[in-house]
Amino acid sequence: MPHMTAATRTSHIILAAAALAPNAMLHAAAGDDYRLDPVHTQVSVCVSHLGYTHSCGRLHVKSGSFHFDAGDWSSAALNVTLDTASLDMGDPGWSDKVRTAFLDTTRYPEARYSSKRAEKSGDHGGVVHGALTLLGRTQPVDLQVTFNRAGRDGYTLHYIAGFSASATFKRSAFGMTRDIPDVGDQVDVRIEAEGLRDKDAQVQSSADDKEG
Repeated sequence: MPHMTAATRTSHIILAAAALAPNAMLHAAAGDDYRLDPVHTQVSVCVSHLGYTHSCGRLHVKSGSFHFDAGDWSSAALNVTLDTASLDMGDPGWSDKVRTAFLDTTRYPEARYSSKRAEKSGDHGGVVHGALTLLGRTQPVDLQVTFNRAGRDGYTLHYIAGFSASATFKRSAFGMTRDIPDVGDQVDVRIEAEGLRDKDAQVQSSADDKEG
């Protein structure tokens, strides 16, 4: 084998790096697909109760996925389906009344949120502009999002991205006008979400795209 000079070795390294760089840049720019982990994703909703307190409940995420690149929020996308019949207000009777009298879960067992675009607004924050479909009506709703962190879980070895988010909307915009103003019109939403980047994430993302 012919002897390689230091200059030759250096040129080979530079050429190899140049060949690999486009692929690395493409991967970084493309971002990743994640599926929502239903165990570690919580959606809470709160409304005023006669001005005394805010009555809060929790909804189960039926399915969902998102695409995210921390370096390019403009490429982000989110699709999530909520099981409205899962609403838990902390009391069986009150939960049942809200599910039937307010959410009409027999006719509308699901709510869906789909993003339209996203923009970064701080070091770890951004806004997701999207649409919420509830009670058969679709209205614009924006999410204020904080990207908490991403990394591999030392227990499960899954690669996880975690977020906190909030939103507000008027339930009357979806035709839910019962008992206003005794039961508040404004709905405050709080979300804690973890996404898993694994072999099932792209499958879930494709399915969500078709539903959207």
